[in-house]
Parts: sequence; structure tokens; C-alpha cells
Amino acid sequence: MFINALHGQSLALTREIRGVAGVHAADAITGDYDIVASVAAKDLAELRDVMAGVQAISGVLKTTTCMVLAD
Repeated sequence: MFINALHGQSLALTREIRGVAGVHAADAITGDYDIVASVAAKDLAELRDVMAGVQAISGVLKTTTCMVLAD
């Protein structure tokens, strides 16, 4: 999941995103996005829950979720 954050909040949001159930890792990055998070979900319903948890955090402006199709 790629995340855009309010200016100056990337590091604080990264720590908070790491606490969302289903998020395995989150790191601040440079480029078009501010944070990248690795997420695991058993199905789309669980993925929606993880996405909702991240999107509910104050300071998160936008998320872009890309699914891995094969390991």
C-alpha cells in the first residue's frame, strides 16, 4: 500500500500505521508517495478492513493499494 500524508507527518504516521492489524511493515519513502506499507490479508473483506484502518488515521490523505498476484 502506498500512502500520501500531510506535509511533515510521514514519520509519525509510519509508526501509527505499523500498529494497524494486517500491516506487516511500514516505512517512510521519497518520491510520489510518502509511506509504503506491506499488508497481508486472507481475502478482499480483510483487505478492506486493513485499508479502512489505515485510511481512518488522521493525516493520511490518500492510499493506493497494489495486490501481489504471485509469490
